[in-house]
Amino acid sequence: MGMESPLAAQDAERVARGLEWMEDITTQGQGAHEDAQALVYRPPRIVHPVPGYQWNGALGRAQALIRVPRSWNGKLVIGATPAVRSEFALDHLVSDIVLQRGYAYAACDKATPGLTLRDPARSMAEWEYVYVHLIEVAKRVLALRFAQVPLRTYVLGVSNGGYVARILAERHSDEIDGAVDWEGVHWDPDGPHLLKTLPAWIAGFAAYARADGAERNRLRDHLVALGLPGGAERHWAIYYQMYWLVTLWLYGRNLDPDWPTFALPWSNDWLHDLSALAAYPAEERASCIASRIRPIANTGHIGVPVLTVAGNWDCLLPFAYHQAAYAEKVAASGCARLHRLYEIDRGNHVDGLLRLNRGDEQPVFPYFEAAFTRLERWVERGEEPPPGGLYRTVDDLARGAELFADTNLEA
Repeated sequence: MGMESPLAAQDAERVARGLEWMEDITTQGQGAHEDAQALVYRPPRIVHPVPGYQWNGALGRAQALIRVPRSWNGKLVIGATPAVRSEFALDHLVSDIVLQRGYAYAACDKATPGLTLRDPARSMAEWEYVYVHLIEVAKRVLALRFAQVPLRTYVLGVSNGGYVARILAERHSDEIDGAVDWEGVHWDPDGPHLLKTLPAWIAGFAAYARADGAERNRLRDHLVALGLPGGAERHWAIYYQMYWLVTLWLYGRNLDPDWPTFALPWSNDWLHDLSALAAYPAEERASCIASRIRPIANTGHIGVPVLTVAGNWDCLLPFAYHQAAYAEKVAASGCARLHRLYEIDRGNHVDGLLRLNRGDEQPVFPYFEAAFTRLERWVERGEEPPPGGLYRTVDDLARGAELFADTNLEA
């Protein structure tokens, strides 16, 4: 355990005293938060109750939780939460699985839940420090209550949490042993980041939705050329309603607060008249945005193994712009040997989208869990994981591991 701050030591004393015994610390015993339910096609198997200790409360500005099974294996998993969701968001995707395998688990809401980032005085830069603090506190709590510093610490993150996992691997590799990121957001002031891609998609989709026949096909091809994945068209409308508009406004307001429309409060009218948001002049504002992106930008200079899994039908974070681009940055930094990129065929951004209409898509969740088992073997046994590339089934990635994620898609 590295040099810890006095605040971390103080918080750890408080948390250690506050750990409560529970007969089952999985979602089977406590119920599942809506944030956790929204992210899965099906929850993982829970083979048996996991008795243990839990604490949930404030760490600085963040809301955090720590869980320790009675049969603790001496290792720690940190859950880096997606979107702007709560500390419970990864209860199905991470907590339920790692608790059954004996890990202690800790997560937080990144201190920016909901619409917190609409305040330009707050920043995504906070996420790094909030998670470093969480890691320091969790390690200290385990030492205080269970007389052992974790033997290994892994970070598992999704989307915005995948970005956090990468930042920790880049800037704080002395605090962790490895990470798995599922579709991490790639922030690069010069790359095709969200504020550059979203305005064109919003405008292009509005025209596409109104058109038919040959014109609709032409507009569809235009959107694919702008980075949207072909094959996932039936999800474009859902992304437009649920992700594109509010993401552009929220992150635009935070990264470019001087642009007049971003300065306005959110309006549901934008769902019907998108012209105000779609008019964002990303290229003209590039220098303004870049100055605020640079402090949070990824470098790719990772100091521990990182495995990335991501679906190639992701309609928010296109594979080429956010996953392949990050892999290229890792390689350019001379760290390619520490990174694997697994492209999941017909995988979407959020498995929960598949519940209403799965079609021929596949959940990414099993690959995420399988990647974690590969990370363990790599770090703890020196067993190299499979090469990166396109994966159409989970079998090769999961070989030798029993998964809790449901892979029976025919039932």
